[in-house]
Amino acid sequence: RFIDQLLRLYASFAYIFINDIIIFSDTIDKYTKYLETIFSLFKKKNISIVLAKLYIVYPSVELLSFYIDRFRLINIEYYIATFRNFAFLNNLKALE
Repeated sequence: RFIDQLLRLYASFAYIFINDIIIFSDTIDKYTKYLETIFSLFKKKNISIVLAKLYIVYPSVELLSFYIDRFRLINIEYYIATFRNFAFLNNLKALE
């Protein structure tokens, strides 16, 4: 696809999945620089962005059954299954 070819040079900070472009960084300064780079490229190539679908500087996000934040990548399904299999106590005597 066109967008895959266009952003191939930016794979170190941009990931393309279907119709989404995910830009990531470990600092806000780099993140801003990366956004400027991609937005400038889009402007040069006359590619428009739907503002209603634009999400910038999210501290965490859920993507493809994963919860992603600056500290970790967690498979959400694993935690759901763990919680479902958790054995709850039926009465207070069981605590003793």
